[in-house]
Amino acid sequence: MSETRTFAVMLTIPDNEAFTACETLSRLGIAVGRVVRADIWLFDVDGSVGDLAATIASIETIHNPNKHRLSERGSDRPAPGEVWVAPRDEATATLVAGRAIAGVRGIRRRTAWRLVDDEGADVPSAELVRAVEAFLCNPAFQVAITA
Repeated sequence: MSETRTFAVMLTIPDNEAFTACETLSRLGIAVGRVVRADIWLFDVDGSVGDLAATIASIETIHNPNKHRLSERGSDRPAPGEVWVAPRDEATATLVAGRAIAGVRGIRRRTAWRLVDDEGADVPSAELVRAVEAFLCNPAFQVAITA
């Protein structure tokens, strides 16, 4: 049986990339109070892979326990109010940090962006679309994936 398991890796320390995106979007006239960014890892697995979360947490190029939080997502699609950005010509990898993971036949990576207003609610979908088109995704070599 084949399935996709999805993990998010978020910084627990200040995220300068998200801060810069927030400042830039504000300068572009997009109403945003805060930007939240995460690395999304999708693992195509066959059968039993053991404790995949523990395996991922042990790969230093994905997860550093001193500055990252790892969580498994319930879906292989973005949540409402979120956009994932991926390479347009993405090839599924079979190795991460030069090593294979038993039971994993494919690995893909995305960048998740969530824009929230000053009250902490997701920005309206029209604002998210404007942010994607103006700054978060370069359509020449990236694709935006929404819920």
